[in-house]
Amino acid sequence: MLVFRIRAGRVALVGCGLFLFVLAILFLAASKSRVGRILTTAAERVEEGETLRDITAVRRELEDIFKFRVQALVEGDTGGLEKFYDTSETTGRWALNHEIGRSRYVQGWLGKRDLEVAGKLLHLNIVDAGFKDDQHAWASVAQHLILQYRPRNTGQAVVSEMGLRTIHWVELVEKNNRWLIQKDWYWDPFENESLTPDIAPRPAGGAETARPPDPVTPDSSRGQYNREAAVRYAERYSGVRMGPGDGRYNPAYKDFTYEGGDCANFVSQVLTDKKAGGLPTDWNWFYSRGEGTAAWVQAEALVHHLTGAGLAALVGRGDLEEVWEAVDLLQPGDVIGYEEDGEIVHVSVVVGRNAQGYVVVNSHTADRYHVPWDMGWEREHRYWLLHITY
Repeated sequence: MLVFRIRAGRVALVGCGLFLFVLAILFLAASKSRVGRILTTAAERVEEGETLRDITAVRRELEDIFKFRVQALVEGDTGGLEKFYDTSETTGRWALNHEIGRSRYVQGWLGKRDLEVAGKLLHLNIVDAGFKDDQHAWASVAQHLILQYRPRNTGQAVVSEMGLRTIHWVELVEKNNRWLIQKDWYWDPFENESLTPDIAPRPAGGAETARPPDPVTPDSSRGQYNREAAVRYAERYSGVRMGPGDGRYNPAYKDFTYEGGDCANFVSQVLTDKKAGGLPTDWNWFYSRGEGTAAWVQAEALVHHLTGAGLAALVGRGDLEEVWEAVDLLQPGDVIGYEEDGEIVHVSVVVGRNAQGYVVVNSHTADRYHVPWDMGWEREHRYWLLHITY
């Protein structure tokens, strides 16, 4: 009986093994057949051009679009821009009209200052792209644009340059075998409501300055604020790619761009970081563990904290005509606040002067490098000029 049971057990095991082996073969055969059908169907769909498009076609189209737009911006010739937009959609028409408007703005700004573009450099990075469906695509694009400019008709005069970075969320539609822009959302360094440039009565730094009432002169500073280090920091982390190591924010700090804007966060870093200005923080103005106080991240709260805490003195406040003389009092490392409809909505840091003696600034949201301090703002705006006195 024992021998019979052992032999029966062996037969059962062998039979079970053979059964499992046959099942495995059948499963693999079915799987291969199923995979084969999927691959065959996919190949047929690609060959017929129905689906599974090549994303490189979208990337090439975007590169052509952005290059053409930059050319239109610096030359002022916007003819032909419409071929890149789906004007049957409201958002497409808005995107087209905005590009036309900003080109006119730049040309108007240059004309009022008797300047001309001497050169340009474009760094374009298509960060990511994909398809929403067969006819719709999307892309995230970072554009770094450096503009060189000089006085008109001066030949080899000293050239100034400014840098701008814009982050675009683009949606496209395919029509007639071309990809057209339906939406283009981004923070625009030139944006204001009218896109009509204004100009100060004269460029700052030209003639002798008439001082505002009770000004704070550079001699009143206590000298503990490291202006040179503050400017170096503002240059490196402006977000604009001007050279090796540039073109990004300091990763040690959170980016608040999509939480109301990063301009105050950037200026706070410039003023306080140990590798920058080194101003002392306090319970009302500090950054810790990825979050900042209201005075750290909000433009209006920052301006009022700097003046209220005795870290800065207000040397000018008013519209363009009221502050153009006081701007000459600002030094590299000082701060400018921009007021709109009774609220300070933006701050920038002074980093020097251009070849024409005009005060230039760096800022975040949108990202600016050595941009003239009032470029992109209107006559109706009011300016707060802060001289750091610590």
